[in-house]
Amino acid sequence: MGDKRFLELIIKEPKELSDSQKKAVLSDRRHIRIIAGAGAGKTETLTRKIVCLLLYENVKPASIVAFTFTEKAAQGMKSRVYDRVRQLGGEEICAKLGEMYIGTIHGYCSFLLENHFKFGDYGVLDENQETAFLMRVGWELGFGKNGNYTQNCRTFLKNLNVVYGELIPENNLKKKAPEFYKCFKKYEEILDSHKRLTFNRMINLALTNLQEKQNVLSDVKYLIVDEYQDINRAQEKLIQLIGLNSEIFIVGDPRQTIYQWRGSDEKCFEDFAVKHIDAETISINENRRSGRQIIEVSNQFSDYFEDEYDHLDPVRKEEGAVYIAKLSDNIHEAKWIADQIEKHVDAGKCSYGDIGILLRSVNTSAPPFIDIFRERNIPFIVGGKVGLFRRPEIQTMGKLFAWLYDKGFWYESQWDRENKEEGEELLYSALESWNDGVPSCKLHSEVIKKLENWKKNTLDSKYESFTEVYHELLVLLNYLNLDSEDPNHAVIMANLGRFSSLLTDFESANMLGGRQRNWERDLKNLCWYMNSYASGSYEEQPGDDIRGVDAVQLMTVHQAKGLEWPLVFVPAMNARRFPSSMAGREQTWMIPRNMFDAEKYEGDIESEKKLFYVALTRAKDVLVVSHFGTLNGRNSGESTFISEGLRDSKTTKLSAKDELPLHDLTSSKISDEILTYTPSEIILYRKCPYFYRLNQIWGYEPGFKERIGYGNTLHFCLQQAADLIKNEGYSPISAISTAVDENFYMPFVNKIQGEKIKEAAKRKLISFVKKHETDMHNIQEVEARIEFPLQKATITGKIDVIIHDGDQLEVRDYKTSDSVITEAESAMQIQMYSIGMKILGENVTKGSVAYLSDAKVAYVEVDDSRLEETKKQVERHIEGIKNRSFKPCTGEFCNKCELTKICRWKKR
Repeated sequence: MGDKRFLELIIKEPKELSDSQKKAVLSDRRHIRIIAGAGAGKTETLTRKIVCLLLYENVKPASIVAFTFTEKAAQGMKSRVYDRVRQLGGEEICAKLGEMYIGTIHGYCSFLLENHFKFGDYGVLDENQETAFLMRVGWELGFGKNGNYTQNCRTFLKNLNVVYGELIPENNLKKKAPEFYKCFKKYEEILDSHKRLTFNRMINLALTNLQEKQNVLSDVKYLIVDEYQDINRAQEKLIQLIGLNSEIFIVGDPRQTIYQWRGSDEKCFEDFAVKHIDAETISINENRRSGRQIIEVSNQFSDYFEDEYDHLDPVRKEEGAVYIAKLSDNIHEAKWIADQIEKHVDAGKCSYGDIGILLRSVNTSAPPFIDIFRERNIPFIVGGKVGLFRRPEIQTMGKLFAWLYDKGFWYESQWDRENKEEGEELLYSALESWNDGVPSCKLHSEVIKKLENWKKNTLDSKYESFTEVYHELLVLLNYLNLDSEDPNHAVIMANLGRFSSLLTDFESANMLGGRQRNWERDLKNLCWYMNSYASGSYEEQPGDDIRGVDAVQLMTVHQAKGLEWPLVFVPAMNARRFPSSMAGREQTWMIPRNMFDAEKYEGDIESEKKLFYVALTRAKDVLVVSHFGTLNGRNSGESTFISEGLRDSKTTKLSAKDELPLHDLTSSKISDEILTYTPSEIILYRKCPYFYRLNQIWGYEPGFKERIGYGNTLHFCLQQAADLIKNEGYSPISAISTAVDENFYMPFVNKIQGEKIKEAAKRKLISFVKKHETDMHNIQEVEARIEFPLQKATITGKIDVIIHDGDQLEVRDYKTSDSVITEAESAMQIQMYSIGMKILGENVTKGSVAYLSDAKVAYVEVDDSRLEETKKQVERHIEGIKNRSFKPCTGEFCNKCELTKICRWKKR
């Protein structure tokens, strides 16, 4: 155990923990279950637990694994841990915190598969990319036999994720769902042929491999899991495997189980105490977020649940306020809420960013708000999976790309097949949407001729990629008139960047395997992808990406989980809207319902109640729940959650004639989090801050090229060759030949091209190792993961090779050529790694960059004075990113920049 003064500081600073929090942090039980209510300070509790392990119990950072539900939550927790360790004087431990894992379960499985189970050359398809890929290969699986192809693809994915998440044994599947089983196995074969993983399959592969090789987890002694009520059975099994030789500390709140529809199983939280009979259960019921009236109303609603739960205890002295407003119809409801927002902002009581509007469905309930906010110039950001396509500028993009396909069409919504636009109507409707949503780039009739020419050029194969087509379109639409420093323009540019990501998701999935470009086919498939999937699945750029924009957050309750606002509106609390009329409706399944808990996925009133409870507990100072009397001229009753769940509650009733009283609101502070950067990101910022913003923050992608992945596969082959030399006694040349023959893979070229490129690569690598054979024998470590603190940030990356000849330690990076990155930039990368190694206590004496194309090695200065100079440069760049300083750097880089077409600063 460490110094008891440390323990006192951990418990008492920056604010003293409550008795229940102290109990959680200090418990020495092997299995601990924390029931932490909304606003109970669970992140702070988890942070202090980790800091206590590090500084008081003196455990090694590498022995701790902490799972969070989202990457954002991981970043927040990591930031707090770094801050506290540094403040308490643990500089030595702070340097090694990168050895600790804080992140999502998917991220950890990816790490295990890449580093321990030979999946280092696999790419990962996210949900959007996987859907695009399945819509391409679904014909091979027979999904086109009985019509409604895209729906069959989506139903297959839904069932596939049930199989993975519920751990349904394959032999059961083969017996009871033989047709699905055939598709399932064929799909996995197709994925493997392209060396691609999917999110849910990653967990299953990690489980399978860990059961055979459990020693991989031998260093893990402490496992911490946040949001345990939202895990599924596969994740539970993974946690049990890791927990065989480690202590487990879980935190959750069964009152906030809102993801059953995608497989979360709240029984896992209950079962933890049954499976671990030694488990200590600690309840943290103090709520530090909300005013007393908000807590009282939330507690009353929780009594409406089927199960009984402890009430939250308010910590704040302020009363806060809860209102229930009834308006005449949904349009007047949106207008009334807009009035109250303007009133509070104009009175200086809050900013737009202090306000959240939480909806059961953005698709169903957001349109009136979007229209009225745009009309009144109230800045807003739309969340929810249909958020992106609610923006007129994105509607423009969707319609114009649909117009490129000769039978193109556009549905107003996936759920509204009546309003369909086709042919030339798409063109004129698109221009109307653009002029409506982007008035600063207003278009006139002469643009039509230019767009017709753009269409002809696309169909005549004048462009090499969708990105090139897109950038040309943006220029025609006067995109260069947008000013990224204008907050309203920044939102538009960010969303157009998100559309760029959509195009890349689609294109990369469609070009896997070296597929030949066919614009007619690809435009047809893109049209269907957008209309049947993307328009209901892509969100706006997340608020974090445009942090400086002061805007009302309009989002689903699901998205709001873990967030808070001083003023929260929960509108459209009407029957059939909230609770959703879809809750409990039987769905179509490809596997028998008796093989899994189908009802869990289909939802019920109880899960809807918990969702509303989450909405209530997001408010800090003022909560306004509202409903309307009529919808499209028909009567619409109030939600039972109001008439029954909030009956006799301590709320103030308001009508259309009433105004929301002005309240003093606590301001929302943007915490100065410790963010993580890779050396590549720092170098991109160094090249051009404006490029960094477009590419790294807003998602504007360089054009697709079939040789994407060449550098990655060379690196992987070198990694495997080093392993053969070190562990199996291969000679360098035979190691390279074997590694290239077994592992070289280019995802976007066909087999014939791939073989030619492979043989050329083999010759290149053999030439390199012949010239540097001694270095190959002296390799100490390859793909060495490193993470270290620098200023208010951490730098993370992988060192290609660490060479040790007995006297000197050398950090080396492989480059395929010197045309993409300059020698100075390569040197900076090596120097960043050297700084990290020295912080971690390693005495780096040499640095080098190996250029594989001409077998040369360029040495880099890594003496203390040079590293100190580099450290100052990097810190300046980090400061620039944090301060949102994204000035253009016009100069030499412009000639190589792949975004010059859409850069208003490029000299023309």
